[in-house]
Amino acid sequence: MSSEKKNAALTAGIGYTVGNILIKGINILTLPIFSRLMTQEEFGVFNVFMSYDAILFVLVGLALHTSIRNANLEFPGKIDSYTSSITLIYLLMAAFFAGLVLFFGDFFAKILGFEEKILYMLILFSTGSSLLLLYNTRISLDYSYKKYLLVALINSVGNVAISLVLILTVFRADRAYGRIFGTTAVITLLALFLLAAMYRKARPGIHRKYWCFGLKFSLPIVPHGVSQVLLAQFDRIMIRSLVSDAAAGIYSLAGNIRLILTVITASITEAWSTWFYGQMGKKEHGCIRTRATQLCGLFTILTVGLMAISPEMVLILGGKAYDSAKYVAIPMILDSYILFIYDVIVTGEYYSKKTVYIMLGTMAAAVLNIVLNYVFILQYGFLAAAYTTLFAYVCYLLLHLVISRRLTGFCILPIRWLLVYSVIACGMAAASLLLVNDLLLRWGLCAVVVVPMGLLLLRNYRKTQV
Repeated sequence: MSSEKKNAALTAGIGYTVGNILIKGINILTLPIFSRLMTQEEFGVFNVFMSYDAILFVLVGLALHTSIRNANLEFPGKIDSYTSSITLIYLLMAAFFAGLVLFFGDFFAKILGFEEKILYMLILFSTGSSLLLLYNTRISLDYSYKKYLLVALINSVGNVAISLVLILTVFRADRAYGRIFGTTAVITLLALFLLAAMYRKARPGIHRKYWCFGLKFSLPIVPHGVSQVLLAQFDRIMIRSLVSDAAAGIYSLAGNIRLILTVITASITEAWSTWFYGQMGKKEHGCIRTRATQLCGLFTILTVGLMAISPEMVLILGGKAYDSAKYVAIPMILDSYILFIYDVIVTGEYYSKKTVYIMLGTMAAAVLNIVLNYVFILQYGFLAAAYTTLFAYVCYLLLHLVISRRLTGFCILPIRWLLVYSVIACGMAAASLLLVNDLLLRWGLCAVVVVPMGLLLLRNYRKTQV
């Protein structure tokens, strides 16, 4: 990779990360407002809506955004034409699901526990989310992090502002619906604008070669995507069904804390994937292993730090009414840690185009998660869901470690470093839980671990700079 491209990748990575933290920080900062304006039941209903969106989002978009990088190699100079063409598939899928609600609305409303009007909101929101991801994946090829951040800023500020206005005026009696309507309206309008922007670059059309390539690449990932969502979101759905809306609300608030790590993961992997493809093309396996080790070391530090302050974050974000969320926040943060390592290594599976293996590994972990959640939530309540989901994520990572190693021919993250980082993260998780009510000891122990790790990581990074 040329010096210019290295600088572009580094700048984009920093831009994605810092900008995303600032933008998503808006959601974190406003969370205490919504958690206090809404009851636990209303907060739970909204978050379960978002969980269903995460599932429908995959089905509407058919994971076609994952084909963008490979399509850029397959159709040189025609990536804008390709992107515009496959947006028509998104619109067809949205129309299909709207038709299902139109004819079988009562059936789906009963199963999901939402009114029909909410189901239409769900389709609009999922379509907007999938188109937004497609657009972001396309511009990531050019390291256009400024456009990415502008879109994210509009979405974040818009949905918070509109939702607050609606909750405090029109929907005072049904604040969950006001939050849903406000969020959906903003992302729908934004998606229409982005569609127009993509269509200005290339007129949309039904191109058989594009559709066949995209669907052949992406369809095997759809079960993987649904399974991945079931891993991440189905616990909230089951808690609402098996326990209560309020329990789902408490559990969801803890899940919002790990959003910090999720944002960083999304930011880094945008730049990592593009850089990884370039290095694999040059067979720079050693460089990939070095950078993967450094990235995971940095993320271990962030994870340990977030676990240490998570009990205080629960108090700030939700107040005493959500106090029990501090016991599930720490294992949920570990979920995000495992997902980051997964995102680092799974890029090799996407590069190999063997997406069917991605699907099989994730489906197995999702089935395990659903079974364990059903058994242990009934027996121990919603707190158990955090630990059964964590166990499923560990199995998920182990499966993909094996698959990635077989497909790429090398370990993207060296096993010895995976073990070192995992021991540190799990050890600090256990310590944070034991010291959950002792702020000084918890923060002091965190500093003892994080400071030396940070200095060693910085020293190693400087040594490997070319």
